[in-house]
Amino acid sequence: HYHDLGKLMLAFVMFWAYVSFSQYLIIWSGNLPEEIPWYLRRLQGGWGWVGAAIVLLHFVLPFLLLLPASANRNPRLLAGVAGLVVLMRLVDVFWLTQPAFAGSRFRIHWMDFLAPIGVGGIWLAVFLSQLGKRPLLPMKDPELLQAMAHGSH
Repeated sequence: HYHDLGKLMLAFVMFWAYVSFSQYLIIWSGNLPEEIPWYLRRLQGGWGWVGAAIVLLHFVLPFLLLLPASANRNPRLLAGVAGLVVLMRLVDVFWLTQPAFAGSRFRIHWMDFLAPIGVGGIWLAVFLSQLGKRPLLPMKDPELLQAMAHGSH
């Protein structure tokens, strides 16, 4: 099961990179004057380092860590890579939205940290309240015993 989760995470990391690069390529090759300054501002004032960190920590490092089949059987490594991917996803959303309001300078406000924590806290509270109301295993699945036996080896 861990191997399958690792490969699924690898597929999503590669899909994110493909979609992000395709978006960049389409906008850049379209040479639209209202879109190009958005990318040019991200190469100035510290935003270039954020963009490089997104490429390295949201694609390159998870890709290299998840590529070997042996790594996908290590639950601690999978949890660490998943945490890194979620963290870098938040950085990516920050990178996409913040400069539209702050200009070309790199600025961090205390609400940039509080908003994801608040939304995540609300989501976690709803998730945990629903978790106790439903079984964690698909009880009527005819292959449940076989799947449980497979996981114990």
